[in-house]
Amino acid sequence: MQKDENELAPWQLAMGLGVFALLTTFGFGYFGYYLLVLISGLLNDAAAVTINKGAFYCFGAALIGSMLLYFGGRKLQGKTVTARQNRRASLVFFIGLGLAVILPQLIHFPSASYLQGQGYSECELQSRQWLHDKVMVYTSTPEHCIELARADCAESPDRQKCRLLPQFNTNKPVSG
Repeated sequence: MQKDENELAPWQLAMGLGVFALLTTFGFGYFGYYLLVLISGLLNDAAAVTINKGAFYCFGAALIGSMLLYFGGRKLQGKTVTARQNRRASLVFFIGLGLAVILPQLIHFPSASYLQGQGYSECELQSRQWLHDKVMVYTSTPEHCIELARADCAESPDRQKCRLLPQFNTNKPVSG
């Protein structure tokens, strides 16, 4: 059997698998942590509850990463992939892709509806969004929202949200 010139050396494959293992572990950990934060906040009637949609996207990506690690490990061991394993890999890929798209919505909308029904409102000062990574903080009272923002601004007054709070606004009126 002739070796393909584009095939990776075993050490290159191992390094790539190491990177995938780190990313996959991070994805599962990030998802698990924010799922526990959400569940804890919901069950304990916390004053502030965080919904991190970006963390929920990570679950599907980590599932796909697990599949890639499995097949990369088989390649590193010199084992071939059977047709049955190939079909299962396709299934895992599409399930992971589906979960990456659907799971954040399945968690966000019912949780947000429940929280709003319990009298919580989204704290715009604490919530943030970058592309699809949206972190929403729901607080039980508007006062608690402002308390959280003040605490953050006391620690780092240069944040953009701090300009919305009068005590941290450094803009001087223009006279003329």
